[in-house]
Amino acid sequence: MKKIKTAWIIIGVIILFLLGTIWSNSHVTVDKVTIAHNRLPAAFDNFKILQISDLKGKEFGNNQKKLVNVIKKQQYDAVVFTGDYISEEEENLQPLESLLKGMPKNNDMYYILGDKDGDNSTAALKKGDRFYDLFTKYNVKPLYPGMEIKKGGDSIWLKTNPYVGMNEVGAGDISSQLLEEKEAFEARLKEQQDPFTVEISHRATEIDYEDPYLHEYRTTTLNDADKEWRQWDVSLNGHTLGGQFKLPIIGPLYALNFGLFPGKVNVTGVHTVDNHTQYINNGLGVSGPWFAQFRLFNTPSIGLITLKAK
Repeated sequence: MKKIKTAWIIIGVIILFLLGTIWSNSHVTVDKVTIAHNRLPAAFDNFKILQISDLKGKEFGNNQKKLVNVIKKQQYDAVVFTGDYISEEEENLQPLESLLKGMPKNNDMYYILGDKDGDNSTAALKKGDRFYDLFTKYNVKPLYPGMEIKKGGDSIWLKTNPYVGMNEVGAGDISSQLLEEKEAFEARLKEQQDPFTVEISHRATEIDYEDPYLHEYRTTTLNDADKEWRQWDVSLNGHTLGGQFKLPIIGPLYALNFGLFPGKVNVTGVHTVDNHTQYINNGLGVSGPWFAQFRLFNTPSIGLITLKAK
Protein backbone atom coordinates (compact mmCIF):
# COMPACT_ATOMS: atom_id res chain seq x y z
CA MET A 1 0.00 0.00 0.00
CA LYS A 2 2.82 2.37 0.87
CA LYS A 3 4.50 1.82 -2.52
CA ILE A 4 1.22 2.38 -4.36
CA LYS A 5 0.60 5.59 -2.43
CA THR A 6 4.12 6.81 -3.20
CA ALA A 7 3.66 6.00 -6.88
CA TRP A 8 0.42 7.99 -7.04
CA ILE A 9 2.11 10.95 -5.33
CA ILE A 10 4.93 10.87 -7.88
CA ILE A 11 2.43 10.64 -10.76
CA GLY A 12 0.45 13.53 -9.28
CA VAL A 13 3.58 15.69 -8.98
CA ILE A 14 4.54 14.93 -12.60
CA ILE A 15 1.04 15.81 -13.84
CA LEU A 16 1.04 19.09 -11.88
CA PHE A 17 4.51 19.92 -13.24
CA LEU A 18 3.41 19.26 -16.84
CA LEU A 19 0.22 21.30 -16.44
CA GLY A 20 2.17 24.13 -14.84
CA THR A 21 4.71 24.12 -17.69
CA ILE A 22 1.95 24.17 -20.33
CA TRP A 23 0.20 27.05 -18.55
CA SER A 24 3.44 28.97 -18.16
CA ASN A 25 4.32 28.61 -21.85
CA SER A 26 0.96 30.03 -22.95
CA HIS A 27 1.10 33.20 -20.85
CA VAL A 28 3.09 36.42 -21.00
CA THR A 29 4.77 38.24 -18.14
CA VAL A 30 6.24 41.73 -18.00
CA ASP A 31 9.88 41.86 -16.98
CA LYS A 32 10.00 45.25 -15.26
CA VAL A 33 13.57 46.46 -14.84
CA THR A 34 15.07 49.76 -13.77
CA ILE A 35 18.37 50.95 -15.17
CA ALA A 36 19.94 53.82 -13.23
CA HIS A 37 22.76 55.69 -14.92
CA ASN A 38 24.68 58.75 -13.78
CA ARG A 39 24.93 60.12 -17.35
CA LEU A 40 21.23 59.95 -18.18
CA PRO A 41 19.91 63.42 -19.12
CA ALA A 42 17.53 64.78 -16.47
CA ALA A 43 14.60 65.10 -18.89
CA PHE A 44 14.69 61.32 -19.44
CA ASP A 45 14.44 60.39 -15.78
CA ASN A 46 11.67 57.76 -15.63
CA PHE A 47 11.63 57.31 -19.44
CA LYS A 48 10.14 53.88 -20.25
CA ILE A 49 10.98 51.65 -23.20
CA LEU A 50 8.87 48.60 -24.04
CA GLN A 51 10.94 45.83 -25.62
CA ILE A 52 9.37 43.00 -27.65
CA SER A 53 11.80 40.30 -28.72
CA ASP A 54 12.01 36.83 -30.27
CA LEU A 55 8.35 36.25 -31.13
CA LYS A 56 9.49 33.40 -33.42
CA GLY A 57 6.02 32.99 -34.89
CA LYS A 58 4.38 32.15 -31.60
CA GLU A 59 0.68 32.89 -31.01
CA PHE A 60 -0.78 33.94 -27.68
CA GLY A 61 -4.49 33.51 -28.18
CA ASN A 62 -6.60 34.38 -31.20
CA ASN A 63 -5.04 37.38 -33.02
CA GLN A 64 -2.43 37.61 -30.22
CA LYS A 65 -5.18 38.72 -27.83
CA LYS A 66 -3.34 37.64 -24.65
CA LEU A 67 -0.12 39.40 -25.66
CA VAL A 68 -1.85 42.56 -26.86
CA ASN A 69 -3.92 42.80 -23.66
CA VAL A 70 -0.75 42.64 -21.56
CA ILE A 71 0.88 45.37 -23.67
CA LYS A 72 -2.17 47.65 -23.44
CA LYS A 73 -1.92 47.63 -19.65
CA GLN A 74 1.61 49.06 -19.68
CA GLN A 75 2.69 52.70 -19.58
CA TYR A 76 5.69 53.46 -21.82
CA ASP A 77 7.24 56.17 -24.01
CA ALA A 78 8.69 54.15 -26.91
CA VAL A 79 8.63 50.60 -28.29
CA VAL A 80 11.54 48.62 -29.73
CA PHE A 81 11.10 45.31 -31.57
CA THR A 82 14.41 43.47 -31.31
CA GLY A 83 14.23 40.74 -33.92
CA ASP A 84 13.55 37.06 -34.66
CA TYR A 85 9.91 37.43 -35.66
CA ILE A 86 9.70 34.08 -37.46
CA SER A 87 10.60 30.55 -36.37
CA GLU A 88 13.33 28.35 -37.77
CA GLU A 89 10.79 26.01 -39.38
CA GLU A 90 8.17 28.45 -40.65
CA GLU A 91 8.33 31.92 -42.16
CA ASN A 92 4.71 32.82 -41.43
CA LEU A 93 4.35 36.56 -40.76
CA GLN A 94 0.73 36.35 -39.59
CA PRO A 95 1.61 36.12 -35.85
CA LEU A 96 3.71 39.28 -36.22
CA GLU A 97 1.02 41.10 -38.19
CA SER A 98 -1.62 40.20 -35.59
CA LEU A 99 0.62 41.71 -32.92
CA LEU A 100 1.34 44.87 -34.92
CA LYS A 101 -2.34 45.31 -35.73
CA GLY A 102 -3.25 45.17 -32.03
CA MET A 103 -0.45 47.46 -30.79
CA PRO A 104 -1.45 50.85 -29.33
CA LYS A 105 -0.45 53.55 -31.84
CA ASN A 106 0.16 56.47 -29.46
CA ASN A 107 3.96 56.02 -29.10
CA ASP A 108 6.90 55.84 -31.49
CA MET A 109 7.84 52.29 -32.47
CA TYR A 110 11.10 51.03 -33.99
CA TYR A 111 12.33 47.67 -35.27
CA ILE A 112 15.55 45.84 -36.09
CA LEU A 113 16.14 42.40 -37.58
CA GLY A 114 17.22 39.22 -35.86
CA ASP A 115 19.43 36.50 -37.32
CA LYS A 116 16.37 34.37 -38.24
CA ASP A 117 14.69 37.19 -40.15
CA GLY A 118 17.01 38.33 -42.92
CA ASP A 119 20.46 36.87 -42.41
CA ASN A 120 21.50 40.17 -40.80
CA SER A 121 21.07 42.03 -44.09
CA THR A 122 19.79 45.50 -44.94
CA ALA A 123 16.92 43.99 -46.95
CA ALA A 124 14.31 45.01 -44.38
CA LEU A 125 15.25 48.65 -44.81
CA LYS A 126 13.92 48.85 -48.38
CA LYS A 127 10.46 49.04 -49.89
CA GLY A 128 9.41 45.69 -51.31
CA ASP A 129 10.87 43.65 -48.50
CA ARG A 130 8.18 41.79 -46.56
CA PHE A 131 9.41 43.00 -43.17
CA TYR A 132 9.80 46.60 -44.30
CA ASP A 133 6.36 46.65 -45.92
CA LEU A 134 4.66 45.01 -42.92
CA PHE A 135 6.24 47.23 -40.28
CA THR A 136 5.66 50.34 -42.38
CA LYS A 137 1.99 49.41 -42.76
CA TYR A 138 1.64 49.72 -38.97
CA ASN A 139 3.83 52.84 -38.58
CA VAL A 140 6.86 51.06 -37.11
CA LYS A 141 10.13 52.68 -38.25
CA PRO A 142 13.37 50.86 -39.07
CA LEU A 143 16.03 51.78 -36.53
CA TYR A 144 18.87 52.31 -38.96
CA PRO A 145 21.37 53.62 -38.36
CA GLY A 146 19.81 55.25 -35.29
CA MET A 147 17.40 57.83 -33.93
CA GLU A 148 17.68 60.91 -31.75
CA ILE A 149 14.86 61.17 -29.21
CA LYS A 150 14.34 64.68 -27.82
CA LYS A 151 12.63 65.63 -24.59
CA GLY A 152 12.68 68.86 -22.60
CA GLY A 153 15.77 70.16 -24.36
CA ASP A 154 17.71 66.92 -23.78
CA SER A 155 18.37 63.98 -26.09
CA ILE A 156 19.16 60.31 -25.98
CA TRP A 157 20.41 58.44 -29.03
CA LEU A 158 19.08 55.03 -30.01
CA LYS A 159 21.51 53.28 -32.31
CA THR A 160 22.11 49.94 -33.95
CA ASN A 161 25.14 47.79 -33.25
CA PRO A 162 28.22 49.29 -34.96
CA TYR A 163 29.73 45.90 -35.82
CA VAL A 164 27.85 45.47 -39.07
CA GLY A 165 29.53 42.26 -40.09
CA MET A 166 28.30 40.47 -36.99
CA ASN A 167 24.89 41.82 -36.11
CA GLU A 168 21.75 43.47 -37.46
CA VAL A 169 23.07 45.42 -40.44
CA GLY A 170 24.90 43.14 -42.83
CA ALA A 171 28.18 43.83 -44.58
CA GLY A 172 26.79 42.87 -47.98
CA ASP A 173 25.34 45.13 -50.63
CA ILE A 174 24.30 48.39 -49.01
CA SER A 175 22.66 51.04 -51.16
CA SER A 176 24.27 54.45 -51.49
CA GLN A 177 21.21 55.97 -49.80
CA LEU A 178 21.63 53.76 -46.72
CA LEU A 179 25.35 54.52 -46.59
CA GLU A 180 24.61 58.23 -46.76
CA GLU A 181 22.06 57.91 -43.95
CA LYS A 182 24.59 56.04 -41.85
CA GLU A 183 27.32 58.60 -42.44
CA ALA A 184 24.95 61.51 -41.73
CA PHE A 185 23.76 59.96 -38.46
CA GLU A 186 27.30 59.18 -37.29
CA ALA A 187 28.38 62.74 -38.14
CA ARG A 188 25.52 64.19 -36.07
CA LEU A 189 26.32 61.89 -33.18
CA LYS A 190 29.99 62.82 -33.31
CA GLU A 191 29.10 66.51 -33.03
CA GLN A 192 27.32 65.95 -29.70
CA GLN A 193 28.95 66.76 -26.39
CA ASP A 194 29.18 63.37 -24.68
CA PRO A 195 25.82 61.95 -25.94
CA PHE A 196 23.89 59.33 -23.96
CA THR A 197 23.52 56.28 -26.21
CA VAL A 198 21.18 53.30 -26.06
CA GLU A 199 22.21 50.42 -28.31
CA ILE A 200 19.32 48.37 -29.69
CA SER A 201 20.69 45.04 -30.85
CA HIS A 202 19.24 41.57 -31.38
CA ARG A 203 22.38 39.81 -30.24
CA ALA A 204 24.33 41.40 -27.43
CA THR A 205 27.93 42.50 -27.60
CA GLU A 206 29.50 40.69 -24.64
CA ILE A 207 29.73 43.17 -21.80
CA ASP A 208 32.52 41.56 -19.78
CA TYR A 209 35.14 40.77 -22.43
CA GLU A 210 35.97 41.51 -26.05
CA ASP A 211 35.78 38.50 -28.29
CA PRO A 212 39.05 38.12 -30.29
CA TYR A 213 37.08 37.91 -33.56
CA LEU A 214 35.23 41.11 -32.70
CA HIS A 215 38.50 42.85 -31.80
CA GLU A 216 40.06 41.80 -35.10
CA TYR A 217 36.98 42.89 -37.04
CA ARG A 218 36.61 46.34 -35.52
CA THR A 219 40.31 47.21 -35.43
CA THR A 220 41.21 45.81 -38.87
CA THR A 221 38.05 45.99 -40.99
CA LEU A 222 36.56 49.08 -39.35
CA ASN A 223 39.91 50.70 -38.49
CA ASP A 224 38.60 51.48 -35.02
CA ALA A 225 41.45 52.73 -32.84
CA ASP A 226 39.27 53.12 -29.74
CA LYS A 227 40.25 50.78 -26.90
CA GLU A 228 36.59 50.52 -25.82
CA TRP A 229 34.45 47.96 -27.68
CA ARG A 230 31.28 48.78 -25.73
CA GLN A 231 30.30 51.91 -27.61
CA TRP A 232 27.14 52.65 -25.64
CA ASP A 233 25.85 53.56 -22.18
CA VAL A 234 22.91 51.15 -22.15
CA SER A 235 22.27 48.16 -24.43
CA LEU A 236 18.93 46.36 -24.97
CA ASN A 237 19.12 42.88 -26.51
CA GLY A 238 17.41 39.53 -27.09
CA HIS A 239 18.50 36.38 -28.98
CA THR A 240 19.35 34.02 -26.09
CA LEU A 241 15.73 33.49 -24.91
CA GLY A 242 17.14 33.89 -21.42
CA GLY A 243 18.44 30.35 -21.69
CA GLN A 244 14.96 28.93 -22.58
CA PHE A 245 15.48 26.15 -20.00
CA LYS A 246 16.18 27.34 -16.47
CA LEU A 247 16.46 25.78 -13.06
CA PRO A 248 15.74 27.56 -9.77
CA ILE A 249 18.96 28.93 -8.20
CA ILE A 250 21.15 27.40 -10.94
CA GLY A 251 19.74 29.59 -13.73
CA PRO A 252 20.01 28.95 -17.50
CA LEU A 253 20.93 25.42 -18.57
CA TYR A 254 21.87 26.37 -22.13
CA ALA A 255 22.03 29.52 -24.25
CA LEU A 256 22.64 30.13 -27.94
CA ASN A 257 26.30 30.98 -28.58
CA PHE A 258 27.20 30.35 -24.93
CA GLY A 259 26.63 26.60 -24.51
CA LEU A 260 25.80 24.68 -21.34
CA PHE A 261 25.48 26.38 -17.95
CA PRO A 262 26.35 29.81 -19.39
CA GLY A 263 25.59 31.84 -16.28
CA LYS A 264 23.49 34.99 -16.51
CA VAL A 265 25.90 37.64 -17.83
CA ASN A 266 25.28 38.18 -21.58
CA VAL A 267 22.35 35.72 -21.36
CA THR A 268 19.56 37.19 -19.22
CA GLY A 269 18.72 40.20 -17.07
CA VAL A 270 20.57 43.39 -16.20
CA HIS A 271 24.33 43.59 -15.74
CA THR A 272 26.70 46.56 -15.45
CA VAL A 273 30.43 46.63 -16.17
CA ASP A 274 32.50 49.85 -16.18
CA ASN A 275 29.41 52.08 -16.29
CA HIS A 276 28.00 50.17 -19.28
CA THR A 277 24.65 48.52 -18.53
CA GLN A 278 23.25 45.67 -20.58
CA TYR A 279 19.73 44.22 -20.48
CA ILE A 280 18.79 40.97 -22.23
CA ASN A 281 15.10 40.18 -22.46
CA ASN A 282 14.03 36.51 -22.31
CA GLY A 283 11.67 36.98 -25.24
CA LEU A 284 8.46 35.23 -26.25
CA GLY A 285 9.16 32.28 -28.51
CA VAL A 286 11.11 29.04 -28.45
CA SER A 287 13.95 27.50 -30.41
CA GLY A 288 15.43 24.07 -31.07
CA PRO A 289 14.11 20.70 -32.34
CA TRP A 290 10.37 19.96 -32.05
CA PHE A 291 10.68 17.94 -28.84
CA ALA A 292 12.48 20.81 -27.10
CA GLN A 293 10.19 23.63 -28.20
CA PHE A 294 9.01 24.70 -24.80
CA ARG A 295 10.28 26.83 -21.92
CA LEU A 296 11.19 25.52 -18.51
CA PHE A 297 10.84 27.88 -15.52
CA ASN A 298 11.07 30.70 -18.05
CA THR A 299 7.68 32.24 -18.85
CA PRO A 300 7.54 34.22 -22.13
CA SER A 301 8.09 37.89 -21.42
CA ILE A 302 8.26 41.40 -22.78
CA GLY A 303 10.59 43.93 -21.21
CA LEU A 304 9.58 47.24 -19.63
CA ILE A 305 12.78 49.19 -19.06
CA THR A 306 12.67 52.32 -16.91
CA LEU A 307 15.65 54.66 -17.25
CA LYS A 308 16.52 56.51 -14.05
CA ALA A 309 18.99 59.30 -13.41
CA LYS A 310 21.32 58.50 -10.54
